[in-house]
Amino acid sequence: MENTLLEKAQKGELSYEIKSAFENEEIPAMEILLKNIVEGKTVIPANKKRKRNKYYAIGKDCTVKINANIGVTGSYSSFDKELKKAELCEKYNVESVMDLSCGTFAKRFREKLINEFSFIVGSVPIYDLSVKFKDFTKAKPKDFLEVLEEHVETGVDFVTIHAGINRELVEKLKDKNRLLNIVSRGGSMIYKWMETNNFENPYFEYFEDVLKILKKYDATISIGDAFRPGCIQDAGEELQVRETYIVSKLAEKAREYGVQVIIEGPGHVRANEIYWTVKMIKKICKDAPLYVLGPLTTDIAAGYDHISGSMGALIASLAGADFLCYVTPAEHLRLPDLEDVKEGIIAFKIAAHSANIARGFRKSIEKDIEMSLARRELNWEKIINLSIDPEKTKRYRGELHNTCTMCGELCAIKNSS
Repeated sequence: MENTLLEKAQKGELSYEIKSAFENEEIPAMEILLKNIVEGKTVIPANKKRKRNKYYAIGKDCTVKINANIGVTGSYSSFDKELKKAELCEKYNVESVMDLSCGTFAKRFREKLINEFSFIVGSVPIYDLSVKFKDFTKAKPKDFLEVLEEHVETGVDFVTIHAGINRELVEKLKDKNRLLNIVSRGGSMIYKWMETNNFENPYFEYFEDVLKILKKYDATISIGDAFRPGCIQDAGEELQVRETYIVSKLAEKAREYGVQVIIEGPGHVRANEIYWTVKMIKKICKDAPLYVLGPLTTDIAAGYDHISGSMGALIASLAGADFLCYVTPAEHLRLPDLEDVKEGIIAFKIAAHSANIARGFRKSIEKDIEMSLARRELNWEKIINLSIDPEKTKRYRGELHNTCTMCGELCAIKNSS
């Protein structure tokens, strides 16, 4: 079997994927990138069945990346509308897209993403059990493995596998006073399957078989957190921490097997607790790349969760989170439309860019300096082009017939030039 990207890094081999990712970063030397990959602190999601022009590194010494969730469903989203969301992701240089598709057209949509776009593509294989079975609790352990192989065989670069939830944690859940038991869709499916069948989680019990499949296609595993907090009151409680320890052991096994690993983190955390939460997870999981959903800093921002989430994302990034899953204004309310997706992307691009400035990345800092110079010169065309959302900037400017109504003749820049 051909060596995986992790095994190539261990041998010092510079594959095209590693070279491409290195060129897109500001890491001083290739040896540093290779060392971080070998130690499991950086990953380059790259299924060997899928060839792209550009590859991205996620983790230590790398810029913060963002992920957008999209996907077709049987009842609520059209194929064409979801493709338009993918086009938005490409337009705004989103590094990764997670396909959360369910239903008849899920596979065809996933193949479109893999074959026609340049971003990283992730998926959650367990969702397909709801397509294969009228009642997914009727699935057998082998079906869990089969849907996993179907996904990575099509070329997805990484998969979310909820392998950390096991019988021990499920039993403990019954004694805990969580406000929201399980808010992870995949985690709740496994929970219901385990409770219905009185069996162990197949992804936990047969984790070595999971790794064999992933290694075959050199797909990265993102170990999902079934017990991630779905409200700030549940953040940091026992089940979340216990699952993190289980996940850390599974991550070690995966790396020993030659499979790259991402750790998934919390979704709702009080702002003052985000820093130590990220530090705790990074320490337990030996500084593996951390992928967080937001996190949201409050539970009452319905309709504005992209703002709450992006604030939490910035704090998490400053504490060491590497990979930010966007949240849209429609979170907790409905499937996001195109405008929701755009607002989520922009909010999290701002958070990632702000984190990259704080981390000292030269290209990010230079962009801000360039904008400052354009403002000093009142070069509105350049200001528009440098904006994170040029279309909105141009629209605001055009609505005023290119006249600034904020200060008028009392313009501070004019007066101090």
